[in-house]
Amino acid sequence: MVTFCAACDQTEARLDAVGAERGARAAERILPPLPEDCRALSRAGVQEGDRLDVALLKIDRALTRQNMRTTRCAEWFDQLRAGLQSLPSEGVE
Repeated sequence: MVTFCAACDQTEARLDAVGAERGARAAERILPPLPEDCRALSRAGVQEGDRLDVALLKIDRALTRQNMRTTRCAEWFDQLRAGLQSLPSEGVE
């Protein structure tokens, strides 16, 4: 019985060391902040009294800006994810 307890103590120390190593590697993978541009909102700027054709053009420009922003943010995220997936992940869950 005493031998068994001594063996458990050695195993627990190794598990603690492995856990600390895994934690250190996982901590290196802290995500960078989202670009501020990705948090911006778009407004059309349509005001009461604008002609309908002018209002439609303003809305179309705002929508185009937002779609371009969404595309940039999605590409940024895809590159980030690809970079994280290419890192060695041995032992990190």
